[in-house]
Amino acid sequence: MIKETTLCMGCMNDKTYDGPCKLCGYRDDSPCIPAYLPPKSFLNERYIVGKLLSYNGEGATYIGFDSAAGIKVTIKEFMPDTLCTRKKGEGEIIVNAGMMPLYKTYMSEFADLGKSLMKSRGMSHIQTVLDVFYENNTCYTVYEFINGISLKTYLANSAGEMSWEQVKELFPPILTTISLIHSAGIIHRGISPQTIFVTDKMELKLTGFSISAARTTNTEIACEIFTGYAAPEQYTNEINGTWTDVYGIAAVLYRVLTGANPQEAIARTGGSMLEPMMINRNVPSNISKVIMSGMRLSTDSRIRSITEFVDKLFAQPKYTGEGKSAQERPLTRQQQKKLAKQRKERVKTLVVLGIAGAVLIAFAIVFAMTLSGAFAPQPDETSSVSENISDVSSEIPDPTDDNETSGGTSGESGEATSAPEAPDNSSIPDTSSSVAGANISLPNFTNRSYENTVSRYEGIFTFIPTYEYSEEYSAGMMYDQSIAEGTMVSEGTQIEVKVSKGRSLVPLPDYADTNLPDYINKLSSMNIKYSVKSKRTNDVADGYVAECSKEVGDLVNVEEGETIIVYAARNFEESKPETEEHGEPVTGEESPLPGGRIPVD
Repeated sequence: MIKETTLCMGCMNDKTYDGPCKLCGYRDDSPCIPAYLPPKSFLNERYIVGKLLSYNGEGATYIGFDSAAGIKVTIKEFMPDTLCTRKKGEGEIIVNAGMMPLYKTYMSEFADLGKSLMKSRGMSHIQTVLDVFYENNTCYTVYEFINGISLKTYLANSAGEMSWEQVKELFPPILTTISLIHSAGIIHRGISPQTIFVTDKMELKLTGFSISAARTTNTEIACEIFTGYAAPEQYTNEINGTWTDVYGIAAVLYRVLTGANPQEAIARTGGSMLEPMMINRNVPSNISKVIMSGMRLSTDSRIRSITEFVDKLFAQPKYTGEGKSAQERPLTRQQQKKLAKQRKERVKTLVVLGIAGAVLIAFAIVFAMTLSGAFAPQPDETSSVSENISDVSSEIPDPTDDNETSGGTSGESGEATSAPEAPDNSSIPDTSSSVAGANISLPNFTNRSYENTVSRYEGIFTFIPTYEYSEEYSAGMMYDQSIAEGTMVSEGTQIEVKVSKGRSLVPLPDYADTNLPDYINKLSSMNIKYSVKSKRTNDVADGYVAECSKEVGDLVNVEEGETIIVYAARNFEESKPETEEHGEPVTGEESPLPGGRIPVD
């Protein structure tokens, strides 16, 4: 249902004039993606849907307006595009064949997450959930609208980093909030500078909550991984937990304090990432070490909870002198002088004791060597060595001796005596070459962009792609690698991977107000085959697409090569009525396009 309103669909402020919005620049004729709700859609008899803000494997996020409360809101729609679709202009979501059980399971998890967050409305440092409801065969969660910018944008607009003193003022409230949502059983899995917002009151708010399947690989929906901030277990089937969010917030602090993005977890090795204090010398040593402890690759050795992370992060370094009272309060100047004097006396005493000990040890060694006759005259070593060599040489069998193959030496009886048999090492693999050459643990390339991965690992791996249609993986994403994840390989290893060509059935894109070259380029990018015919009409501009052989939103079988006929408009003068005598094609007849262009088959 469409709601007539004077609100701007880009910023939800009043707009009573024609043309673009003077506040945000949004135009009412701005194109929109057919699979998502069009602006001015009306939900639950109170919410006006504005422009699409973002979307991921879980669904779409729109700016909205609550007509009952008179406030801006953010509306999140459950719409996993690998499991369902929507025809242009319609609100109802159509679940793909055979996907209904999985769709309902994930939708239930989406609704439960919203309801759990709704119970936490008292927490001021997360984006508050205002409403959860079902409509259009799906579920919607209504969040408060945050007046602010992402931490990523904030850092880009400022110095690019913060001092530890600034972090101490800004971050404690959001750290406490994360600990509280963990107590409520909620794991975020997407903590990053993109999902933390800085409000107009200079407070931090955590946004971007999603179901677990949207934040881990190898699930039935496309995952959203924040590179550098996602924990290594999000790339595997390992269990996620509070320690997963510890990694995320530690990575955020790494970025905030150094100005550098942390290295992607699956690309890291033991000590490949520099500590914060090695990038920015103003970062305190103890803070640097706690951040690195929060970003350990092993979940067993990583800090396990936000509470433990906060305790270590804000623990004050204590003076380690004598007495408990000295640890609990700062020293006076007189006490400091006294302590320095005591230290000097200790050093002098230790030096004297060390020298005396060295003298005693030297005397004992000389005395022991004298008793053992170490200083007595020794026989001529050269002759002794020569004799030993002669003795040994006489025992070596003649290479031409038939007994050579027995591996024995001549005994007293003159018969060959077998030497002890060497152990059979044939079953033990030769690790010398494998350790030296195979020094890279192969990552999991599933659901990762083929082009980006090839560029990133250029000179390290050679990828051999096989392109196939896939209902599970988006176009350009890899899956089914020939060498298993975690296998130790060497540089230059060839890896066979399958690369998705996208879905075999794709909805026909909208062609309204689109000229022919732009539209056929769009079809080509979607692997849709087409042929072009002209149509005599004045309904649309000359050279623009007038219609297609299928309706917009209808599914096209690209795997089987289904061809779409695109009809390009050919305008005519109204004053010259058409007759059959003119021999002009009316519709569907192939003919040159305006300007002498020939239709493309």
